[in-house]
Amino acid sequence: MNINNTITLFDEHGRRLPFEGMRVFNNVSRRYYQLNQPDIEFDTVLDRISEHSKVGKIISEKTFESACLDLMKIVKDEQSIKDIFNGVHVPFVCPKISDNMDLGEEFEKHSLPAVESSFTKAFPQHHFKTTVEGGLPLSTNLRLADKSRYEHFLKARSQGTVVGWYFPSALQEYDIASQRSQMDSLPLPESLVLSGGFEAAAALVGSPDLLMNKQTYPPVLCLSAFQHTDERLMLCFKAYGQSLEFWCLSQMLSPTTTQVSEQWAGGLTLFTVVK
Repeated sequence: MNINNTITLFDEHGRRLPFEGMRVFNNVSRRYYQLNQPDIEFDTVLDRISEHSKVGKIISEKTFESACLDLMKIVKDEQSIKDIFNGVHVPFVCPKISDNMDLGEEFEKHSLPAVESSFTKAFPQHHFKTTVEGGLPLSTNLRLADKSRYEHFLKARSQGTVVGWYFPSALQEYDIASQRSQMDSLPLPESLVLSGGFEAAAALVGSPDLLMNKQTYPPVLCLSAFQHTDERLMLCFKAYGQSLEFWCLSQMLSPTTTQVSEQWAGGLTLFTVVK
């Protein structure tokens, strides 16, 4: 798909407009599954991430807010993608990491415990649960999905603290393969990537109520920049009643056909590095 800067790529709800070749449940979403927009309080988000990720206050609230608002301005000046901010958008902070870390080990040992800690403190009456199907652990079994552009996110994290916006439902109702393949048609290739586990987890740490919706059903948040060595599996966060769960589960409807679901939502991530 060739685009120019005057074409609008997102609808009035911040969902990516499907185009030819995309496999989606509905071309025009019924919006049956929805997220509520969390309150954007940069100081509270930063405090939660500092506490539950056990990294201390690595940047100031002023730096965090300024960097996020600068990113928002960049996107709103880009005609083709400015409407992404019509959808749910969640600020996050990810600390600097080693550039040779194992994806699965980092996610399993640091990201998931931080999500659990933040969620259960905010909602002690509910649970957080992790389920990995298939018998293979996340450690040593995760890699980057082709076309995700997520390598730019990891490179930035090896250089310094990364901050930005997570758009959890930008690719709602897209199958996993289409979430990945549509990335080629988006601008800002080094700062707008398919969402993976690290920033989605950081967003949930900072805004633990993201999947709490008593008015309607929330979508399943796919982490499609991550790919398991067993390619039948996909990774996601999802609500279980008013509780929160992480799943690594099958995306197969049959041995040869993958799922396309009204409930599944891929995310996009906009970021910058703060050294």
